Amino acid sequence: PLLYPCLKSLRWVVSSVSYGFHMGLVDSMIHTCLTFRLSFCHSNIISHFFCDIPPLLALSCSDIRINEIVMFACTCIIIVSSVVIVLLSYVYIIPTILQIRSAEGQHKAFSTCACHLTAVVIFYGTLLFIYLRPTSSYSMDTDKIASVFYSLVIPLLNPLIYSLRNREVKDALRKARNKLLT
Repeated sequence: PLLYPCLKSLRWVVSSVSYGFHMGLVDSMIHTCLTFRLSFCHSNIISHFFCDIPPLLALSCSDIRINEIVMFACTCIIIVSSVVIVLLSYVYIIPTILQIRSAEGQHKAFSTCACHLTAVVIFYGTLLFIYLRPTSSYSMDTDKIASVFYSLVIPLLNPLIYSLRNREVKDALRKARNKLLT
């Protein structure tokens, strides 16, 4: 990201951000319009941390098959295409890393990639788990745990994962630990 001004044109960056924004807007408009056709005849309290599509569909007493099909299709298009783009980027990154002459440089680059891929797999894995599950296996409690995982735990882990690789951060943590122990 720090090299984007050197590697990517402003037009490319703006179009990428615009594409992501518009895809999110279209996706939420589709689900909002489909939600308006549903009837809710029982409780209007969503037993969840935020208003998401699966818990909202669980409250409906209407036929939700169309909503489920559209949710499945949107998930496949948006999330699966995002995963494919990330994995394709690694198809280009790995040969570049292999061209690094020093073993230490290669190790450091692969270590960074492993951290990133771990975060990506955990993030997208929980999203796929939530949005591609059949309704018959839907559990509100499981969904709550998974949503906390992808909305809180992973964003909190990212800085930790990347900063713990930094020598200065490790030294500062060791000094703070030693100070506490003495």
